[in-house]
Amino acid sequence: MMAFWDKISYMVQILTACIIFAVPARRRSHFAVRAWGSAVALVACSYFVNLYYGVPENGAFPFTYWAFYIVVCIMFAKFVLDATWQQAAYCAVCGCGMQHIAFDIYLIYQISGGESGLISLLIYVVIYLLFYQFFAKKLPEKGEFAASRQALFPIATIILLVWILSILDNSAIAGFEAGMWHRIIYRVIDGLCCFYVLWVQINQKEKMSLQRELDGINSAWRQQKKQYQVTSETIESINRKCHDLKHQIRALREITDEKEKEEYFNEIENDIMIYDTALNTGNKALDTVMMEKGLFCKNHGIQWSCMADGTKLDFMKLEDIYAIFGNALDNAIAAVLDLKEPEKRVISVKIINQNSLLMIQIQNYYENKLHFEGGLPVTTKKNKRDHGYGMKSIRYTAEKYNGTITVNGEGNIFMLQILIPVQRPSA
Repeated sequence: MMAFWDKISYMVQILTACIIFAVPARRRSHFAVRAWGSAVALVACSYFVNLYYGVPENGAFPFTYWAFYIVVCIMFAKFVLDATWQQAAYCAVCGCGMQHIAFDIYLIYQISGGESGLISLLIYVVIYLLFYQFFAKKLPEKGEFAASRQALFPIATIILLVWILSILDNSAIAGFEAGMWHRIIYRVIDGLCCFYVLWVQINQKEKMSLQRELDGINSAWRQQKKQYQVTSETIESINRKCHDLKHQIRALREITDEKEKEEYFNEIENDIMIYDTALNTGNKALDTVMMEKGLFCKNHGIQWSCMADGTKLDFMKLEDIYAIFGNALDNAIAAVLDLKEPEKRVISVKIINQNSLLMIQIQNYYENKLHFEGGLPVTTKKNKRDHGYGMKSIRYTAEKYNGTITVNGEGNIFMLQILIPVQRPSA
C-alpha cells in the first residue's frame, strides 16, 4: 500500500493544492466533474510513469521530472477555471507554494524521527485548511486572480528557486549532502520563503484593490469637476440669452394683437422661464448643480424640493460641493427613475446648520434591494468594477473636511446624511 502511495502522493498533493486555490475563483461549468475526472486520470498516469520509470535522482533528469508536475498543474488549473493562462499559472504556482510548505513541515517531522502516518496526514490537512482560510479565499477578487506579469514573475521565480534547491536537497547529486540539523534549518527557511511569497500576494492584492478604488474616486472627482465647469459656463450663457429673449418677447407683444401669436409667445416665455428659475442659495457651486439636476427632474417628471442655505458651504471648495451633490443627486435620480409609481418620484434636499455642525440630507424612494459593503450600498449596475465610486467619492470628500456619512434604507426610503463640522474662516 505504501509503495502505491509513494508513486502517486506528489500528484495528489499538488492537484489538491491547486483545487484549494481554484475553488474560490471563477470556475468552468461542471467544475466537480472536470476536477475529479482529470485528477483521477493524472494520478493514474503518475502511478504508471513512476512504476515503469521511477523517480530520477541523477543529472538533469530530476529537474525535468519535477518540472513536468508544475506544467501539469498549470494545465489542470486552466482546464477547471474560467481564466487566462496567466491566471491559471498564478493559481498553480500558489498551490505549489502551499504544498511545498506542507512538505517542508512533513520533512522536518520525518527528519526528527517521526514515523506516524496519521500525523503526516494531519500535517497536510491542517496546512491546507489554514491556507484555504487565510490565503486561497482572499486572493481572488470577484472570481479573478490579479495575475499581472508584475505579480506573477516574482512569485514564480522565488517558488522556482526554492523548488530547485529542494530537488537538490532530496537528490543523490554529489556535493549537496547535508546533516540532519542542516536539513531541518534549510526546510524551515524554505517553508518561510514560500509563506512570505504568499503573504506578499495577499498584501499586494489589498494594495491593488485600494489603489483601484482610489483611482476610481479620483476619476469620478475629476469628471465632476470638469462637468461643473462646463455646466456653470452653459447655465450662465443660457441665463444671459434668456434674459435678452424675455425683453425681445415683451417688445414684440406690444406691437401685435393677434391672439394666435400671443399664445405662441406665452408658450415660448414659459419655456424660457424654466431656465431662468435657478435657485439662489448663496453658493455658486450649489446653485449650478441644483439647476442642472432640477432641469433634468422637471423634464423627467420627478418632483423636487430643496431647503438650503448655500452660504453655510462657503468653507468648502466649489469642486467638492459639486462632487458631493452631483454624485448624491445622480444616485437619487437613477433610483426614482426605476419606480413604477410616478407619485413616488420625489427627491428632497436639506442643508441645515446647527451648533457649528453642517447636516446635508438627501432622501428619495427606491425599489431595488440594498446590499451594503463597508457601510455603503453596493452598486446595482452589472459592471461593478467600473461603477460604484459615487458613494465612495462622497465619503472621501466628506472625510476631507473631517465629516462622516451615514446611509439608511428603512421603509423603502433611501436617506443619505452627511455631517461636516463647520470651519470658521481664520481672522
